[in-house]
Amino acid sequence: MSTVQNQSGITQSYGTIWMNTGNWSGVSITLVDDTYKELTSLGTNFTLMSPSSDFAMTTDGRLKYTGATTRNFLINSAVTINNAGRLSIAVYKNGSVITGSPIFAFQSQGLTNENTPISLATNDYISLWLKRLTGTTVTIFSIALGAVSII
Repeated sequence: MSTVQNQSGITQSYGTIWMNTGNWSGVSITLVDDTYKELTSLGTNFTLMSPSSDFAMTTDGRLKYTGATTRNFLINSAVTINNAGRLSIAVYKNGSVITGSPIFAFQSQGLTNENTPISLATNDYISLWLKRLTGTTVTIFSIALGAVSII
């Protein structure tokens, strides 16, 4: 698939990255008390799903917009996790939290974030961040992070 956007803007831009450990042992990460940690380079590589249009993954765990035109997107994400506690996921753009994206829950299976709106320009990237109210080691089984343009 080409990463060059249709200049008329009629076609939709979309992309998704995912990480799946492929087993029930997962990958462990240590969280510090009530501090977000970026979910990148976890020891199990992310994959850019195909097809995708106007997106790349040049850094493991970061979905990078490569389209030529600044566009509005809806962001969706999910994390499956084996850890009870007060957890939160948030979508970040270029290393800064997207206002309204943090989702808080008392969960032991997973967290989802749906339809977070954001504007992306060429080479902007989004990534998923996780925190727990009290620090501990958590086990992550899978992560998905996707964006689709609003036409």
